[in-house]
Amino acid sequence: MHFRLIFLRLKSFFRIFLAFIVVDCYFYPIEAKNAQDYLDKNIQILKSYYKQVKLQSVQKNYPIFRGRYIIEHSTYVGLSNDEKDRLNGQLVLTNFILKDFIKYSNLGGIGVSGILVSEYKNKKARIFYLSFDGRYLSDLQFLGLQSNLYAYCVLPNFNHCILLGIGEDWK
Repeated sequence: MHFRLIFLRLKSFFRIFLAFIVVDCYFYPIEAKNAQDYLDKNIQILKSYYKQVKLQSVQKNYPIFRGRYIIEHSTYVGLSNDEKDRLNGQLVLTNFILKDFIKYSNLGGIGVSGILVSEYKNKKARIFYLSFDGRYLSDLQFLGLQSNLYAYCVLPNFNHCILLGIGEDWK
């Protein structure tokens, strides 16, 4: 009789446990987030931030992030070569439309081409190239071509870029 009582309690416990697992698995996909979810959530903040950085860049009152100046991309393009040289190693904030995946290498990351959002409708829009760490490959593929993206890149080569607003925690 004692074993039967233990068996019934274990059976009851496993039914409840199984029910919790089923409920957890059912609701998990609803809670799962991807880069687009985060980008949609953060787009207004990114637009506002970009606008402020552009304003300060035009005034040459560059904001600072982790000890580096931040300059808005189109403002950087309009600088003289001497001014650009003084900004080597600093950061550029770019808002671009992803045009193409250029290459992927486990050692060198991923290269992409883009067009500034401000030039997107222009038939003579300049194409530029950025280099991201390989960990961004799946996010960039998921977001896809023609995505409106924000990134910080190290000057002068627009390399060592990080995507902004996609849910990564930068501490």
